[in-house]
Amino acid sequence: MEKSIHSTQHAAFLKVLRQARRRAGLTQIQLAKKIDETQTFVSKCERGEMRIDVVELRPFVRHSGCR
Repeated sequence: MEKSIHSTQHAAFLKVLRQARRRAGLTQIQLAKKIDETQTFVSKCERGEMRIDVVELRPFVRHSGCR
C-alpha cells in the first residue's frame, strides 16, 4: 500500500468526502460551523493538503450524511 497522501485511494476518499458534503447541501462554511472548525480546515482536508485522522473524520461523517 502506498504511504503517500497522493495515492489513488486517498484521492477517491477525498472525492467521496466532498460529494457527501455537497449531497447534504452544505457549503464548506456550513460544515465547518457544524464541526466547530474553520472553512480553511474543511477546504484543506477536501483538497488533500491536510490528512485527517479518525477522530477528525467522525464529525465530517456525522454532519455530511456520509454513510
